[in-house]
This record gives sequence, structure tokens and C-alpha cells, in this order.
Amino acid sequence: MIYEFDPKLFNPVYWEIQEALENNNVRFLFVYGGSSGSKTYSVVQAIVINMLVNENYNSLVLRKFATDIRDSIYSDFKSIISSFELNDLFTIQQNFILCNETKSYIRFRGLDDSEKVKGISNFKKVILEEVSQFDEVDFKQIKKRLRGQKGQQIISMF
Repeated sequence: MIYEFDPKLFNPVYWEIQEALENNNVRFLFVYGGSSGSKTYSVVQAIVINMLVNENYNSLVLRKFATDIRDSIYSDFKSIISSFELNDLFTIQQNFILCNETKSYIRFRGLDDSEKVKGISNFKKVILEEVSQFDEVDFKQIKKRLRGQKGQQIISMF
């Protein structure tokens, strides 16, 4: 299915992120900016669009603490799906969003223990919101365990 969106919905940050996400040679994407700099919003837009057009575009979204997810990036995903008028194409549950068209999904987790990072090889993207809250051990575990698929990427925002 072909989806058309008004290009005015996307800022320049989105286009740079989308280009990096499409490049299989890019393993790490660091998105840096100030408060209200559209980092998270642009990443979320790109993930939603890619979920619509790609099968198995499964993503894992991590915050250091699970309690921070609901009011931050999870809320952004729900908001963008709604603003794009895509509610009928997505199933939204607590800490899980499924694209009904492609069966691509997003899981949301806290990483208060780096041992929780096991079993992430089936994800195409791992998104670390507020990467500065993670420690080096967390990042190394994620990097080590995200393997096995072409085009897997770690997207870090801070």
C-alpha cells in the first residue's frame, strides 16, 4: 500500500534521520539537541513511517527507567499515529504498538538492569531515549546483543 504525507509535516531533522535509517552501513545514529529540538518527534515519525511500509521493522524503545516511558516517547508514538490519522492501522497496547498492515511492532522497556537486554536480536532498531542516563555497561550489552540482521541500528537520543 502507498501512503502519502504532506512533506510540510516533516522538519529537516526528520529527513536526515530517515536517510540514516535507510543506510545499512550506518550502525549507530546519535541524535543530539536541546529541549524541544524535535529529536524524539522526528525519530518517532520516521519509525512510524517505516513500520507502515516495511515488514519486520520491529523496534525496541528503551529508557533507563520504565516509569519514564509512558509520559515520554510512548506518548509521542501515540500522538503521531493519531495526528497522521493512522489509528485504524495500528493496535496500541500498554508498552506495545503493532502495525496491523505489516505486522511490524514496537516494544517499550526500562533497562534498570543491563541483563534485561537479552533476546533483542530480532529487533531492527533499538532506540535509546535519553542515552545519557544509561551507563557504559548498558550500551555495550545492547551493542553486543543486537546482531543477526542486516540493517540493525542503535538510535541514541540526548
